[in-house]
Amino acid sequence: MVQHASIKECSYMQQDPNDVRLVDGGSRCAGTVEIFHGGEWRKVKKVYWDMKQATVVCKQLDCGSVVTATGRESGTDESEWSVEIHCQLSERAVRECLIWNDFRSNIYATVACSDSVRLVDGPGLCSGRLEVKSHQSWTTVCEADFDWKDAEVVCRELDCGTPLTLQGALFGGGKLPFGTKKFQCNATEDRLLACSVSDSEEHTYTHDKAVELTCSGPHYVSLVDESSHCAGTVMLFSREWKKVEADRWSMREAAVVCRQLDCGSAVAATQRESKRNGTELNSVADCEGSEFELRKCSIHCGSSVGFAAGVICSGLLVQPRISFSSPTRVSRGRQGPEVFQGHSFTITCFTHPQYPGGSFHLKLPQNNRSHTQTAVNHSASFLFPAADDSHQGNYSCVYENQVTFQNEKFKVEGNDDWSPGPFIYNFSSASEPLSLTVTDSPLPAFVTRMLLVPILMLITCLSIFLTFKKWSHLFIRNTRQQGAAAATVHENIEMVSLQSRAEEKQNVDRGAGEELLTDLEQEEEEQNRN
Repeated sequence: MVQHASIKECSYMQQDPNDVRLVDGGSRCAGTVEIFHGGEWRKVKKVYWDMKQATVVCKQLDCGSVVTATGRESGTDESEWSVEIHCQLSERAVRECLIWNDFRSNIYATVACSDSVRLVDGPGLCSGRLEVKSHQSWTTVCEADFDWKDAEVVCRELDCGTPLTLQGALFGGGKLPFGTKKFQCNATEDRLLACSVSDSEEHTYTHDKAVELTCSGPHYVSLVDESSHCAGTVMLFSREWKKVEADRWSMREAAVVCRQLDCGSAVAATQRESKRNGTELNSVADCEGSEFELRKCSIHCGSSVGFAAGVICSGLLVQPRISFSSPTRVSRGRQGPEVFQGHSFTITCFTHPQYPGGSFHLKLPQNNRSHTQTAVNHSASFLFPAADDSHQGNYSCVYENQVTFQNEKFKVEGNDDWSPGPFIYNFSSASEPLSLTVTDSPLPAFVTRMLLVPILMLITCLSIFLTFKKWSHLFIRNTRQQGAAAATVHENIEMVSLQSRAEEKQNVDRGAGEELLTDLEQEEEEQNRN
């Protein structure tokens, strides 16, 4: 046990469940830790404060998992007394931890908990069975109601990096009931409860279907105190975010940090006096320079000296953007915009506001030419009055800025000695290329369309007229031929009828003659007999 001259009591707390609270943090699950002890609320000193103690606090407050466990400087109106706590992680409340009374401190413990999501029963803070708070009660999530995009949101909310595995039954099924909602995140939300939900399709669950999630953990290194994520004071995550001592800091370690953050190469290794208490400066990094991550280097605790290590990388400036505009209507092909010959156009370069000043160089397509303008409101516009063939090709914007860093000291490549600040360096960043196509003027095409359309319409109408006329003649001719044929048939029918009538008359006359002859012959025979 660590002994303190100011220790008044060493005991286990035996108080009610409401003996812990978080203040000045914006919610009941984030802020400075206070414990009701000795008849008053006392803040917790930062001396032994780490993720173990913070986990017990979040657990007791029913606030999910720990997101950060850090500290803050004390104010002038603090109580005369403070406390120190030491937990083993197995406790379910702070009152089960060992407590020390102590005098007022310079730095007090703070914690931020995830008040709606937690990973439990896993081997680490970023791995375990997923539980979600719904209507003030914690529930288990079924794997059928949860996918990879949902997992990305949970890992982000817990400050645990990105998902590594998503499966069930690794850490036990738990005893909590299953939720009735299916999450539908798009992987961009900051909190799981900010995602859309729908009613779960399944109604029968078994605990081997509970979601088990393992995240990669934090990226373990970040840069703070500057306007770019590629420069600043180095923060190293080892159970909590801590500064790195500058005692053995060199360009080797700086190169590893820039490589890990995808920020180009190291321009300088820096150091500055820390504004916080020395208890936070307790990490020392020793790298060979070829590592891809700072945590692959030799990391150990050291004595705090009050100077924090920093780095400045070549990728300091964000990538500028380039845009095209024209007063006339233009088309956009697969390769980029198109402009007509003789027409004006403008290319604009702009960048995210990081540092004041700077200038833009517009790289032109031919002969490595460029135009330069001073950045105004972090942008510059280049006007071209009349487009011609020389304007066709790829354009790009290059933003340049001389940035001054107010560091105490710095090191550069080839010099292992610290030089007094400030450090001044010219940085540049280029945009993606923009491909411009120059086409013929639209006037001849317009005139052609104006003349060609009426001619085509005239030809079409004439063709229709001639075709109609031709078919009309054919129709009339066929009609006449059909009429003549009908008349001929009619005449033939009449002739046949007349012949028939003549034959009938002849037959009648012949019959009458024969009858008369017979009568005469009979009369003659009678006369002869007389």
